[in-house]
Amino acid sequence: MWKTCKTWVMQVDRTVLWTSVCGELEVSMSSAIFQWWVKPCFIKEISEIGDDRVIVQLATPSAYHLKQFDERYYGQVKQALEKQLGKKCELALVVEQRGNKGQGPIENGQVAEREKFGEGTLFATSAVPTVVETKGMLQRYIFDTFVVGGSNALAYAAAKAVVEYPGNRHNPLFIYGGVGVGKTHLMQAVGHALAAKGVKRVAYLTSEQFTNDLVNSLRMKTVDSFKKKYRDVGALLIDDVQFFAGKESTQEEFFHTFNHLYMNGVQIVMTSDRKPQEIERLEERLVSRFLGGLTVDIGLPDYEMRVAILRQKSAEMRSHVPNEAINMIASNVLTNARELEGTFVRLINESYVTGGVITPELLEKVLGVKTKQESRKLRPIQIISVVAKHFEMKNKELVGTSRKADLVLARHIAIYLLRAELGLQLTKVGELFGGRDHTTIMHAAEKITSEIETDPKVRENVMKIRQALYL
Repeated sequence: MWKTCKTWVMQVDRTVLWTSVCGELEVSMSSAIFQWWVKPCFIKEISEIGDDRVIVQLATPSAYHLKQFDERYYGQVKQALEKQLGKKCELALVVEQRGNKGQGPIENGQVAEREKFGEGTLFATSAVPTVVETKGMLQRYIFDTFVVGGSNALAYAAAKAVVEYPGNRHNPLFIYGGVGVGKTHLMQAVGHALAAKGVKRVAYLTSEQFTNDLVNSLRMKTVDSFKKKYRDVGALLIDDVQFFAGKESTQEEFFHTFNHLYMNGVQIVMTSDRKPQEIERLEERLVSRFLGGLTVDIGLPDYEMRVAILRQKSAEMRSHVPNEAINMIASNVLTNARELEGTFVRLINESYVTGGVITPELLEKVLGVKTKQESRKLRPIQIISVVAKHFEMKNKELVGTSRKADLVLARHIAIYLLRAELGLQLTKVGELFGGRDHTTIMHAAEKITSEIETDPKVRENVMKIRQALYL
């Protein structure tokens, strides 16, 4: 902590302070993010605006850098500064290159940076990314803001390889997965990276836009212009190709567009909610083309990924959310990243009513669960009854011998919850379910544990039952 006195600002060594902040941020960020977005900055000036608040003027090397830094890392850096200073601070961003005074304009898009760390001096040169207009693509959908975990690591690695070797490795790249898992984010990240690399005319659109453009060109008799528009591109990114199903004219035109681009080494990236061969009424020749490259899936985020997503969202929104609240949200919102972020945003918005304070009561209201779930108050019969009610069946049916699919699923979930919530022994659970063998009980619990990670419907059922148990 820094001492407080009348000459407090004069005692603060800006270089030492920024070195301390960088040391903290380097362990909490990925190496690429730190090296590109934080390391080139430096503290230009510090001034007091009261006994307990200061203004820190942070210099960034370019207007583009300032904009991206402000949108993504402002909150995280501000928190690190406040921790080091022991004071509240306002962070003001300015554009200025270190060591560039009197050296004239920077040439060839290069930034020369001199940064002091301890006694040594590090001299690094890095290219400033070119701002490229990419119609329809969101600026926040880039690789730096994509949280990587077990459910999307392969897709992420494939996307990075596409950027490194466009048109050569993994062409086409076909990404599939459920709603809200990050398919569009990853595809647009590829688009932004290709544009920054110098690929001209990165075209991003949905399958619906492609269809509408084709219909309009047929109506206006401008088919040649339509073909030129989509065949004279440097990369084609097309979202939700499952909506081509049943549209014969669209499939015909896309088939020829695909072939033209592929034969000319143009990178193609597509997304869908299912594998190519599972899209009904999609022509076999298109399925064959889609499977000719690399097909990767993105699954639902696991607990660690959900925590990481929430922490990143907290930094983006410049809001301080207690770890307990983040863990609570991650434990209860088990569907997809979109719903996870939606719940988080709703929590932040509703916290404004209580002066920005996130209370246990507010968490309970937003999540619909008790913040302190006391398993010891539950009895086995309660879990069995709640599960039976959820699936609209009777208790005796749930613990009975019927092998109907819906009954088996409900029974397995009840067994899983008895083990997870109460920690009952396998033999005890077996007794509750008509004397079933302990290996049968173990298999049922393990099956649901696995399906929670892979099947959104099972995950949603378990989540709703858990919420009902503690209401």
